[in-house]
Amino acid sequence: HLSKLRNDCTYKEAQADLATLPGVGPKVAACACLFSLDKHDAIPVDTHVWQLAVEHYCRELEGKSLTPKVMDAVEDAIVGVFGAYAGWAHNTLFIA
Repeated sequence: HLSKLRNDCTYKEAQADLATLPGVGPKVAACACLFSLDKHDAIPVDTHVWQLAVEHYCRELEGKSLTPKVMDAVEDAIVGVFGAYAGWAHNTLFIA
């Protein structure tokens, strides 16, 4: 099954599939996609990444709650800046 997710699915398809597992939400699914399934555009969005994104990339999200729709907007903004390897750029920003 994981091979199918890695080789035959887009990031969003793999994330959605993983999120059907008990206890796996969008952030954990995004982590699995980035670190294990070669989905280099996966952005694990949590409150810290959201704050970074609001400050630097998408000020229009300021004051909004961190919902799945807002998580998607954060991902889109970061991918828009860093491109196909945005997940790794995110990882570098997260630890900086």
